[in-house]
Amino acid sequence: MEGGTSLFIQKFIQSPLQIGSLFPSSAALAEKMTSNLNWENITKVAELGAGTGVITSSIVKNMLPGTKLHVFEKDSEMRKGLQMKFPEASFYEDACEIIKSIEDSEGTLDAVFSGLPFSNFNKSIRTKIVEEIYRSLRPGGILVAFQYSTQMKKTFQASFKGVDISFVPKNFPPAFVYICEK
Repeated sequence: MEGGTSLFIQKFIQSPLQIGSLFPSSAALAEKMTSNLNWENITKVAELGAGTGVITSSIVKNMLPGTKLHVFEKDSEMRKGLQMKFPEASFYEDACEIIKSIEDSEGTLDAVFSGLPFSNFNKSIRTKIVEEIYRSLRPGGILVAFQYSTQMKKTFQASFKGVDISFVPKNFPPAFVYICEK
């Protein structure tokens, strides 16, 4: 078993509500999340809940030179592994404090990618993170999030002007990708 996968499974067993899935995201899911964006307009990006870096790799592959990447991962062991794989990125622990962490003003991120297991969080944490994402994005900025259900649809629609959902069957478990425009 690949090292990243075995670490991911170990972390899931230790803390299933924080990790959210027994297996890391698939390459098909990472491709779906990153392939349909206009990367020419993306110079500042954040990823929330990076895990073992499957989606991070796809983000880095698509980024133009000079793009600033901010990675949020609560688990310290996974965060250390990500820092070794992606030394050009900046790393943080708490997705509830995006703006404070990146030491920037509101409305400066072009895109936020999220693998956070929102359904495992209580309503106040979900609301706080979605509000923080919205405040961190510039007008026209994009949130790309995956979930294993459509539970977050109304929450995202309450904040974002456009919310599109697509289904990715080539992931375990199958996932929904939300693309939300500010």
